[in-house]
Amino acid sequence: MGSPGGSGPIHRRGAGMDSLPSIFELFPDVALGDSLVAVATYVVGPILGGDVESWDLTLYGEGFEELSWDPFSFAGQFLHQGLDALHANLLGPAGFIFPSQWICNDARTEYHATIRWMTRTPTDSL
Repeated sequence: MGSPGGSGPIHRRGAGMDSLPSIFELFPDVALGDSLVAVATYVVGPILGGDVESWDLTLYGEGFEELSWDPFSFAGQFLHQGLDALHANLLGPAGFIFPSQWICNDARTEYHATIRWMTRTPTDSL
């Protein structure tokens, strides 16, 4: 998947991640009413303001089966900018809704949230 506003991440997590589809290629292979877990892994952050931040976004289904993976990079400076960018550029356009906060590990390198796909109907665009 291309990475808006910057170069791609400098590493790949786990064997087989490259073969997973992008979030935009995932559906309708998944039951859209199901809850999924979105995990955002902080790959590399900026040293100076305006440097590139890189993240990996992985969606997990039932039994924590890996369903999709998107590397994502952009020019940014703070962790919350990265999470906002993932929401605005990947999860939001793909039709997902999720809580306003992500839960993080102690090292603040991995964030997760339970998300749901918002089913859209023809009247939603009116």
